[in-house]
Amino acid sequence: MAGIKLKPAVNNVWLVNLAIADLIFCFTRIFSIIQMKLERWPFGLFLCQFHGLFKHTNMFCSVFLLAVISLDRVLCVRQPILTKRRRTLFAARVVAVCVWIIALLFSIPFFTFRKIYMDNNNQTKCKMVWVEKPKENKNTKVALYSMQFIFSFIFPFVVILICYILVGLGLRRTRLSGKSRPLRILVCLVIAFFLCWAPYQCLLLVDIVYNENKVVKKCYSITKSIAYFNSCVNPLLYFCMGLKVKEGFRQKLMRVYKRALRDDMDGQMAQPTDPSLD
Repeated sequence: MAGIKLKPAVNNVWLVNLAIADLIFCFTRIFSIIQMKLERWPFGLFLCQFHGLFKHTNMFCSVFLLAVISLDRVLCVRQPILTKRRRTLFAARVVAVCVWIIALLFSIPFFTFRKIYMDNNNQTKCKMVWVEKPKENKNTKVALYSMQFIFSFIFPFVVILICYILVGLGLRRTRLSGKSRPLRILVCLVIAFFLCWAPYQCLLLVDIVYNENKVVKKCYSITKSIAYFNSCVNPLLYFCMGLKVKEGFRQKLMRVYKRALRDDMDGQMAQPTDPSLD
């Protein structure tokens, strides 16, 4: 993906940032694979903490970017004239930087609480380590994972779902059939997001209550892998499918824009003229 030369465009700003987030995620998986192979963490405290920071920054950044892309799509369809004037590369880059900053801020707790410790087999492990008092331990863990559940799943998913419903209604209103391939890609993104993240996020909350249950831990590991697979699904949907319909989507948006502009001009011409203003 890094070898694909993309022209400066707002859509490409979203794609490049998604690709960077996925690249960071893939980089962190190397450390996890080594830890699983060796059954210990050999990289020290610094990389342990940054491993957690990068992993969660990618997670938050990816879902926030999907929400931003859905907002961008709905503005293009519902407000084409306003969007054409203000949808600039500079604005897109500012939004992308803000997304990264917000994602980083949400990930700081996963840096703070990530520690290395010695397990019962005298092996070094890198995991989230909570405060020592049992009551505070549970309260902190519940608060942190509840925050993750709300802001990395519920909130982005609601935004994405509402936006794509509005996009679909907008395309139908402008007589651009819901059978259009761009709309199908958007639907695929929503489905992929939900299928990949819903089981993991739900099991995350269950694991807080039944953290000693072996079945829950086994299912949690499986759902985590499915959720991480989402980082591979999104670029494939955009690059493999999106490139084929890029021109078609642009043409459809131009039709929306021309129709809105024509309606706007017809409305202005239809307004009665007040002789007193001459």
